Amino acid sequence: MAESTKKIPRSEETAGETPALKQAAESLNRAFAVPENSGDLDAFLQANEEIMKGMAALSSEMTDFSNRRLGEFTKRSESLVGCKDVDQAFRIQYEFAQTATQQYLDQTNNLLAIFVKMTQNIWNPLQEHTRQALRDLTKETGSSKHT
Repeated sequence: MAESTKKIPRSEETAGETPALKQAAESLNRAFAVPENSGDLDAFLQANEEIMKGMAALSSEMTDFSNRRLGEFTKRSESLVGCKDVDQAFRIQYEFAQTATQQYLDQTNNLLAIFVKMTQNIWNPLQEHTRQALRDLTKETGSSKHT
């Protein structure tokens, strides 16, 4: 039990830490610190906005699809009521199932396209911010080698 309360040394007290590693860690901390660099916060806010837009698009798409399918179901039910024989009822049900299967497959493609676009839009601001942070880090560490 005494083992679990043992103090873990701070990073600057850790044995074997090189000055370059320490400088790189400090540069990354500065790059992602909100008070010094609000770019990371902006990137996350942009990503969050894209998540909300994507979720709204998904919700709209699913609502529209559900409404269309409900309309198809209602039409099919009305058609079945007017059937004069079993063959006609079977044909109506068969066509309904065939159409529904195609519509579900098409809808799956629509949803996947929305997910792909949403994912790309979410990662774009985060990726660009990370690239900029790495460029800044490269400049800092590259220029410090010569000083």
